[in-house]
Amino acid sequence: MLDIYTSVCRGVIVMNLEGDLNKETFLELESNINYLLYKQKMCYFVINFGNVSYVDKTMFHLLQNKLVEIFLSCGKVILCGLKNRTFKKYCCRDNIVVEDYKEAISYFY
Repeated sequence: MLDIYTSVCRGVIVMNLEGDLNKETFLELESNINYLLYKQKMCYFVINFGNVSYVDKTMFHLLQNKLVEIFLSCGKVILCGLKNRTFKKYCCRDNIVVEDYKEAISYFY
């Protein structure tokens, strides 16, 4: 199970994730991102993985594809709270990964 808590801070969507991130729970995250990106026309996202307890390695490419989709829609994404080095290696470029939430928000300003 994955809980997604969404808020807005200074025009940036903040998605705090809590629980297990696997192929099934990723569909819910993807659905939320698609709604915000395409229906609400939101462009700036902070995704906080600080409270994610488990990440299934089979879904790394799904997240990477979603990040590329956001970038191609002229959006920006910052990931924070990534504890797992493997996760960082497969999903992200270093310039979009920061340590904490405050640093992530300051990236946009």
